[in-house]
Amino acid sequence: MKKSNPKISYDKESSVLSIEMKRAKSIDSDIQGNVVIDYDKKGDVVRVNLYNFSFTEFRDNLKTLKNFAQNFKLPFLVR
Repeated sequence: MKKSNPKISYDKESSVLSIEMKRAKSIDSDIQGNVVIDYDKKGDVVRVNLYNFSFTEFRDNLKTLKNFAQNFKLPFLVR
């Protein structure tokens, strides 16, 4: 089975960060706040959209995210 890398894009005008996990048609979505997760017919995640995403706020909160990951022994890949 061929594995593809996620594709990340950012639309400055609408402030949407989109992470495409694989190329497939979305048939269902979960919405929680400003996060929308799209699923294919098998229930696999196709895409994650973060609306009103701000790189400045992300950078400002990076220390908090690192501490959270460290406290729960989660991998944290952003440096």
